[in-house]
Amino acid sequence: MYIPSTNFSIRRGLHNLLNYNMKRILIVSGVAVLALAAVTSAAFSTNLTVGSKGADVTALQTWLIAHNFSIAAGATGYFGSQTKAALASYQTSVGLPAFGFFGPLTQAKLNGGTVAVTPSTACPVGFTCTATPGSTPVVGTTGTISTPGAVGTLAVSLWSTPSGIVAYKGQAYDVAAYKVQASASDMAIQNLTLDFDVRLWLYASSITIKDDSGAVVGQVNNLNSSNFSELTVGSDYRVSVPVNGYVVRATQIKYLTVNVSFLPTSDRATGTVNVLSTQIRSVDGTGVTDTEINNSGVATPRAFTYQGSGAGSIIVTTDSASPATGLVQLSTSAQTQAVPLAIFDVKSQNAPSTMQSLTLIVRTAGAANVATLFSNIQIQAAGLTYSANTITANGSAAGFSSSTVVFTNLNIPLAADQYIPVKVLANVAVDTNNTLDGTISSTTLAAAGTVGGTTNNPSVVDQSYNTLAVNTANFSSNVQTFTGSSVVAAVMPVTYGNAINTTGGTTTQQFAFNFSLTAGNNPIYVSTNALTALSTTTNPAGMTITSVNFSDSDTSGDGTGYFYLAPGQTKSFVATYSGSGLTSNGGTVGVTSINYGTTTSATGASLTQSTIQNTLKAILYH
Repeated sequence: MYIPSTNFSIRRGLHNLLNYNMKRILIVSGVAVLALAAVTSAAFSTNLTVGSKGADVTALQTWLIAHNFSIAAGATGYFGSQTKAALASYQTSVGLPAFGFFGPLTQAKLNGGTVAVTPSTACPVGFTCTATPGSTPVVGTTGTISTPGAVGTLAVSLWSTPSGIVAYKGQAYDVAAYKVQASASDMAIQNLTLDFDVRLWLYASSITIKDDSGAVVGQVNNLNSSNFSELTVGSDYRVSVPVNGYVVRATQIKYLTVNVSFLPTSDRATGTVNVLSTQIRSVDGTGVTDTEINNSGVATPRAFTYQGSGAGSIIVTTDSASPATGLVQLSTSAQTQAVPLAIFDVKSQNAPSTMQSLTLIVRTAGAANVATLFSNIQIQAAGLTYSANTITANGSAAGFSSSTVVFTNLNIPLAADQYIPVKVLANVAVDTNNTLDGTISSTTLAAAGTVGGTTNNPSVVDQSYNTLAVNTANFSSNVQTFTGSSVVAAVMPVTYGNAINTTGGTTTQQFAFNFSLTAGNNPIYVSTNALTALSTTTNPAGMTITSVNFSDSDTSGDGTGYFYLAPGQTKSFVATYSGSGLTSNGGTVGVTSINYGTTTSATGASLTQSTIQNTLKAILYH
């Protein structure tokens, strides 16, 4: 004899028959067994939820529709969102928890207040049993069992392969496999429950369970947060994959493989994903549910690497415009403002992001350490300027003084796949009496992990606040040498005008100093006021020197009040004076210094006397 369950009316007739007889003997596999008595006239006894299929679902849908709980699609035999909503409405109407799950409480309500009981010697609810082992089984709604009444368990163990998988976006990979072995009974698998240590729906679109032959036995598509239960915030997420129509025969060994299909686009960074635990739920021949757990509490669960190469990552390099090795002119009268120390390029690969912090190592050697040489160290990027939050001295080694310069609370936007220059600037101290001549400096953007406690440098997050990985390398600027005497001056002949206004033994004469200047590796500015640009001396001391004109040979870059020399540029200058009060013995006018500045507002720094001493001398009245 067998007990069918493929038709609601047949099953109800069976229950009525059992109720009428109260007790009867069933012959299963040639063995006489005693069926339980006191079975009620209950009609519903199968737990149903979203994804369930078959005659039990049809029966439930028919009942709901007949009682005015609308299911627009009708009685389809598939438990979907419409059925869930209709069931929830019914549960609300009778004071039950409105979860949309058709469990024992709701079944009892529909059955007139009595929970259905299934005879233990009969088939598990939802399965079809055969009268004689070896006969052709009849496929039921969720599988077939050929050992009704047999008690069984399902042993589960993590299989050795696949292992160490590297998964890329837009591809599907087998990430774990499980060996399952039934004992004395056929075991009908109902679901696999997987715990992941990440929000897998942000990485993947589906999870598929396959058997040895590659046939799909269970699947969850269109993964989203509603598929998962958050067991531990941020570190444990559980998803259940329903399995239909798959039975492991008594004493049989099978292998079930978990395949994950990864999203073609994702903002997840490269990292390790762990399958923390796996539960396999199955039913034996007596209808008893067996749940086996694998990996729970294991220190090294199955893991795979998610390669977020298509996700955001940060690439750092040195900008081609970063200052070359060379000289930086300093002012002897004011700080030299905004001197470029280095330019680094930062690219946010594949996704836009935001730079939040940056750490630099600045080294000096010579007359000054970092603290005395520099002030207001800044970075400029994407039109924004930030000053350093902390500058911490690291001490001296190998003749160098070193400091860690940290920028925090940054909000620098990095567009996707574009190199954004990050310029490092500093104000340099006044070079009083050329005391800083020969001091050198270099600036390093240190790789992640090489700066105390820094794990990512720069620290950059994407739009989902994931910290992006940074390429590991140190990028150092070229060495800069600071000097107040690096400008080259060249002398050209002095030109003279006629002596005029000779009265009472005194004379006035015009004359012009001609010279050129060549800037070093940084621009310089020369005042257009000759009395500021050139320091003069007269002999005899009583002569009066008046500036007539002061001009340069190339006006490019010049501005109001200053002449401009670009790095390495040479300009010729003519300074015309009028000397008055000359006696018959004549006189001389000498230039003791040619003055320049490092900014437009500080054009009074001078070349050293050793560079310019006695270079320009006019002998008047000759």
